[in-house]
Amino acid sequence: MNTPRTKILAAAAAVALLAGGGALALSLRGSDEPAPQASFCWGSLTREDVSALTVEPRERYTSRETEVAASLLAYCDVDDEFTLSLESLHSAESVWGTADEVAAASPVRAPIPGAPGWVNRTYAGVLLPTDCADALAKPAPYLQIQATNDQEDTWRDGALQKRMATVLTTAAERLTGTLGCSGPAPATPPGTAPPVLEREELDPARACGIEGFAPLKPSAVAGFTQSATGGDFRLWSCAIGAGDDDSDSVVHFTVTQEPILVERHRADNENRSALLTCAGRPTLVQVGHFYGLKEKTARDDLRPDADLLTGLADAVAGQAGCERE
Repeated sequence: MNTPRTKILAAAAAVALLAGGGALALSLRGSDEPAPQASFCWGSLTREDVSALTVEPRERYTSRETEVAASLLAYCDVDDEFTLSLESLHSAESVWGTADEVAAASPVRAPIPGAPGWVNRTYAGVLLPTDCADALAKPAPYLQIQATNDQEDTWRDGALQKRMATVLTTAAERLTGTLGCSGPAPATPPGTAPPVLEREELDPARACGIEGFAPLKPSAVAGFTQSATGGDFRLWSCAIGAGDDDSDSVVHFTVTQEPILVERHRADNENRSALLTCAGRPTLVQVGHFYGLKEKTARDDLRPDADLLTGLADAVAGQAGCERE
């Protein structure tokens, strides 16, 4: 799902590239003896990486890219297959908001294994170490990939998500190495594909798959659904909706143990954030809402925000053996 801001930035970058202002054109040939490669998306990818996101192999791939240390947006376009962009995180007010910016707004989203980022149907994004900021001229840098080819048949089984996550984290790892960032580079994910979330019926006494978590009032009507990441609490999230469609989402919950995200968001709204310590790891719990006419009506069936936060924090603490700070 494209956000208006994403569309504007992508369009502006595309115009700049087409105009040729400072753009670098590069080619990789698919012959038996491909031409030597000097750089490809700031030297972060090889022809083999590019072909991993190709629907059908090509004889020749081309890329156009702007300066990596551009102050606002660095942009790399690989034919009509995918784009990579480097920019700085803006005013996201929660972990969910950060995920919306880094990996584009979408309730269909899953964490990338081994990396501080997320993947959805056509986007994936990962935060870079904070000490890359000076080299990139961006105070809170992140790298985002968008599949721009037609892969509608591959996202549902997780194949596209695996490919995007692999190419993205490969590029991030090599970029941080080139830039000399001392923080840990995102690791290339394992062979399993990040799962794509699907809507399922909500169990009022075990919402989002967490025993004892009951966000609905006893008087709530039936028909609520959920989409939860499952797994551990490194980058866990769940959206609850009033129907079967993603647009019916009413409230979202996140639990986060990624240090870069905990540090950024631990001072967020106290009424919707709580900090736990789970096995010695700072663990941030957050509650937030979607907004719209239908969501406003459905919110009457939810417990108050303070109860939602307390209920989620207590349930997470009980399941993971955490202590509240």
